[in-house]
Amino acid sequence: MPRRQMLVPGTGGVLYETAGGASTATIFELLTRSKAAQELRCEHGPDPSVLEPLRNVLVARGYMTAAYEPFAHVVPKWVFFDYDWRLDIRYSGKRLAEYLQAEAPNGDRWRLVAHSQGGLVVLAAARLLGEEVFARLVQSVSFVGVPFFGAVTALSALLYGTLLDNSIPPDVVRTWPSVYQMLPRWSIAKGNATRADLYLDATWMKAGLLSEPGTPVDHSRHIDRGLLGRARALLQATTTGYFEPLRKLDYIRIIQGNNLDTPFLLPQFPSAEGTVKVPGDSLVPDAFTRDKLPSWVQDEATIRRVPSSTHALLCSDPLVFELCQ
Repeated sequence: MPRRQMLVPGTGGVLYETAGGASTATIFELLTRSKAAQELRCEHGPDPSVLEPLRNVLVARGYMTAAYEPFAHVVPKWVFFDYDWRLDIRYSGKRLAEYLQAEAPNGDRWRLVAHSQGGLVVLAAARLLGEEVFARLVQSVSFVGVPFFGAVTALSALLYGTLLDNSIPPDVVRTWPSVYQMLPRWSIAKGNATRADLYLDATWMKAGLLSEPGTPVDHSRHIDRGLLGRARALLQATTTGYFEPLRKLDYIRIIQGNNLDTPFLLPQFPSAEGTVKVPGDSLVPDAFTRDKLPSWVQDEATIRRVPSSTHALLCSDPLVFELCQ
């Protein structure tokens, strides 16, 4: 059977189909168009176990070619998984799991490369399928710049609307559940790796960024209480056994950038003044992420640290491409 290989892109790496399907565009290109902010908002119900959005007018279609060279043009061809990276990561994982199962009769096991948020989607799919089924469908996974334990840049997106060095209205970003689900799992004020303070209502209420329970949400002033609940649901589901569904794969690779200043602490939260930075790829802190991996992953996975030309462009690096072969 033919070898199959798939790349699961990261935050911002998937494009969106415009009205009528005439063209595709990035989030940042869509923002330049009239009524874009209204179209970019998502709506979810109050029950965090209901993964599908209530309202979402955009369709994910295609990927940013420049961010994924040479994967985009190499032979044999890589399949790119289209998913809406704004939505609940568990929902995207469900869609990936369904795709893997539907395609099972059509070829050999998949070799996956997962960039950034794409790695969290792969892990969500693996949890749904279980280690036996996942290993029957997937041969290997290469995780490239994956924020397994969150990223301060997700916090910056909720606070200021700054995402991948671009500006998005905060009242739009605050309707995207995946951003909440990528909040740091450590105390950004104290540097305590065991405290996920940003997942607590009290942290945001003290900062004046969460409304009282039962009051209407004004996303221009506050984050969304329901979406913070979705982040907690994912955190609870992955507190133990986070990587266990990968145990029966033939091999796992973890590739991280280690040479760029990466935000790690905001001692004056919610202000970004005095942000403490550590080496990483500009989004994922290198040593902290590696040290928090379970011991069996550290022992069995191939972990490579490479000079990075920013997180968003990791997969355009020929060295990273070679490591994923």
